[in-house]
Amino acid sequence: MSNERGLRGFILARFFIILIIVSLVEFTVVLLTNRLLIPFMISSFQLDEIIQATSSENIFLIIFVLIATWIVNSIFPFFKVSPATVNSFLEGLIAERGSEAVAATESIRRLTQDTKTTILLALAVIFIAIVLITPYVVGGIIFSLSVAKEIRISEKEKEEARIREEKRRYLMISNIVHDLKTPMTTVYGYAKALNDGVVPEDKKSEYLDAIMAKSDRMNDVVAMLLDYVKLDSEGFTIKKERTDICELVRACCAFSFTDIEAAGDEIDVVIPDHPIFIQADNKQLSRVITNLITNAIRHNPEGTKIRVSITSESETTASDVRVFVADSGAEIEGELSEQIFEPFVTGDESRASDAGTGLGLPLSRKICEMHGFNLKLVQNPEILRYRLGEEYQKVFVISM
Repeated sequence: MSNERGLRGFILARFFIILIIVSLVEFTVVLLTNRLLIPFMISSFQLDEIIQATSSENIFLIIFVLIATWIVNSIFPFFKVSPATVNSFLEGLIAERGSEAVAATESIRRLTQDTKTTILLALAVIFIAIVLITPYVVGGIIFSLSVAKEIRISEKEKEEARIREEKRRYLMISNIVHDLKTPMTTVYGYAKALNDGVVPEDKKSEYLDAIMAKSDRMNDVVAMLLDYVKLDSEGFTIKKERTDICELVRACCAFSFTDIEAAGDEIDVVIPDHPIFIQADNKQLSRVITNLITNAIRHNPEGTKIRVSITSESETTASDVRVFVADSGAEIEGELSEQIFEPFVTGDESRASDAGTGLGLPLSRKICEMHGFNLKLVQNPEILRYRLGEEYQKVFVISM
């Protein structure tokens, strides 16, 4: 859709640009034709005695009458039109248009009876007409070629986008298979070892714990995938209600506090004491905040400092509310930072079991978009404008 709007905008812009250029060129061509070409033609064909006109329009009209008279006199002799009649008609016709036609019966007789001179005169008029329409023809050709080129570029971009989307879908399927196959293989291997009785008695609990952990991993992948797909399904809607964003974020921080302590991290919560009410789906927005905190815990080393804060332009109304989840861990570099909101993208190429499903951030962005919010990643040096503290290297910002 955006490509189509861009193409329409390009066509309109190019049309008006070429129209302006053609109009300026045509004005110049008409001026030169009236000042130079037509006087030269009148002088060459010795029409000075007949025509005293300064515009190509009047010249074409006069010459058209002369050529028509010659055709009538040549094809229908019994309708013989006298030079005097032609001269009188021209005088009246040209006078109405603000020019003059001198009474020159003998010159008109020569033109209307001399086939060679008349043919040359007709060719000269055709040449002038070609000169006058050339700017429009050239402008039309340039416009057509530029539009055709832009259409080819647009179609190529659409095809490339389609190929990228197909590759993304194939990669998503591949990652789903990988995230399910690896734990399934482990579960099967451990279960078979237990079933075959080859596991020592003191190791059985360890094997059972591994089976449970891998099963939980598979459940997490399936559950997150179902949630991600559900958000795109027809009929799914969020249920907005009056929500105190400050209280919601506090609850999310409290829920994640045990995980933060277990990871050896620190959390700094900077939330206004007064309530800030927004319209949001409590359950879905809580999932977003929790996902961002979990992401900071999971993808940073032990001892990482996490900051969760809220800002608002007004203390009484929800004006330009922003929620920040920042951490002091290393920046997300290169291509990964641009793809971080794509499904199944993680910072761990090996896709280890503790690297997450790669669906938390895409799910969070979708939920934000359904609310009309914006979720983005900001890193150094842009992060400095939020004044969160020099120790923080990256921050996820929810703008409401």
